[in-house]
Amino acid sequence: MATIILAVALTGFALLFVATVTLVTLNWSEKTLAPVLSILLVGTATTLAAVLVTLKESTVESAFSTSVVLDTNEGAPLFLIPDQSNPKLTARLSELARLGRPAVNREGKTIVTNQKPANEGESFRLCGELLQYQLLHAIEKLQRGGWKAGMFFGSSMATINNPLKSANSFNYPNDELLAAVAGNRFSDSDNERFWWQHSRFPLPTKAKLSLIYLPPSAGTEKHIVRLEKPMYFEVEFVVEPLLGTGLGPLPKGLTVAPEIAAHCQTYQFRITMRAKFEKITAGSSLTQEYKDWTKRLFSGLQDDLGD
Repeated sequence: MATIILAVALTGFALLFVATVTLVTLNWSEKTLAPVLSILLVGTATTLAAVLVTLKESTVESAFSTSVVLDTNEGAPLFLIPDQSNPKLTARLSELARLGRPAVNREGKTIVTNQKPANEGESFRLCGELLQYQLLHAIEKLQRGGWKAGMFFGSSMATINNPLKSANSFNYPNDELLAAVAGNRFSDSDNERFWWQHSRFPLPTKAKLSLIYLPPSAGTEKHIVRLEKPMYFEVEFVVEPLLGTGLGPLPKGLTVAPEIAAHCQTYQFRITMRAKFEKITAGSSLTQEYKDWTKRLFSGLQDDLGD
């Protein structure tokens, strides 16, 4: 029905337009110039105003908590093997341990590039920067999709993750990926450089990726992953510290030997996910698609990284 109404309306407009142009052409003179220009100006202004009234900037926001368990003896995330009792938590912390030990090979020797924090402030910054880097990897994984299959504690398992990329997505250039992550200390690794050089990271066409650090000059320090497409959207994932628990307490559901827990400290963080959609393209079908994509991305990140 909507298609029929649109077809009738367009046909009527076309007939009316042809009749008007024919009549003006047959009776053209200096007397007709002023009213024609006036009508065109008023019509254009009316159309512009009618469209602008319907356009509104909009935002989508969500937040969740997450944590990092720091082995204070090593000055790095606690190394864990995913276990059957809490596979999601131990898998997430195991990924932090992998990313939190960046290393390079120099003259046949493996050298860890990250330095052990000297005080509580440096520990919070290390954990926040590490969560920023894990966020980036989680976004890339959700955008790319994939599958895994095998056995877990004697049980067969397989999962398929459909990519979240939008219809007009493109693979973000690898050289720009390397430039974007260069400011994060955990990218200073042979393995990580190899990953970003060969990774497929689908993002909406013309979108830009950046990693940002805001020092605690006003409020808490912030580590941000930003995705933005001019005239369409700006999406930010903001990592902010909440609390350090002191030695011993661990995230709920995590069990380790008491002698190990005694030199571990849990750092808790808030991750705020915020998307702003520009007014100028608010009525575009692409904007609606980006809103749907953003909601799926937010949900996937909270499921993957939330405590």
